[in-house]
Amino acid sequence: MTRRLKCLLCLLVAMTCVAQARTPIRQWFAVMPDSVLPLLTKTNRLDFIDFFDYHMDAVVTNRLDGKSHLDTLTVDYLLINYTRSCDVAMKLLSVTDSTDVLCMVTTVKAPMCDSRVAFYDEAWQPIAVERCFVAPQMADFRTAERTDSANAAWGRMDIFFKTYHLALDAPTLTCRLGTTDYLSRDERGAVAPYIVADSLVYSWADGCFVRK
Repeated sequence: MTRRLKCLLCLLVAMTCVAQARTPIRQWFAVMPDSVLPLLTKTNRLDFIDFFDYHMDAVVTNRLDGKSHLDTLTVDYLLINYTRSCDVAMKLLSVTDSTDVLCMVTTVKAPMCDSRVAFYDEAWQPIAVERCFVAPQMADFRTAERTDSANAAWGRMDIFFKTYHLALDAPTLTCRLGTTDYLSRDERGAVAPYIVADSLVYSWADGCFVRK
């Protein structure tokens, strides 16, 4: 094998390694602007990572003198119990072999659970949600039936509560209908026949979430 060919092969291997390199989520988290999660300081975030690496209880005192807890940390996923009534999940999603976007789901748990989703690039600049995800509407959970009974039952669903769940080990986002949670037992029974599914699942493909 000639020297030139050896050099070319080495260059190709090096380029492949660079192309496949991905920044782990802990590095994203460490340099995250304070404005994204204002209750946590940079010291809090670094302490989270250190405690987790040393298999300690990853709990810090936040800016409001409350407790925040890092529940889960992997290469591309983390889950924080931000406050007693709020959880924050983050997931890295591949756009190319070397480029990711970060999806962040914030879920408020009181008095009714409700979530919002946001996306960021590697510089922590917000990405318009509609570029990555067409958020479901309450009508997406409804069957096609439009009888008087169906309309009357659905009329009780006057507020759209939903919760998003990012999968730990897959690039998927699940949206669960939470509106039925505040209905009475009889009201839930009346509307149940007209709900096509209580959850919708979205898979990440070509830079956006697509409903299965």
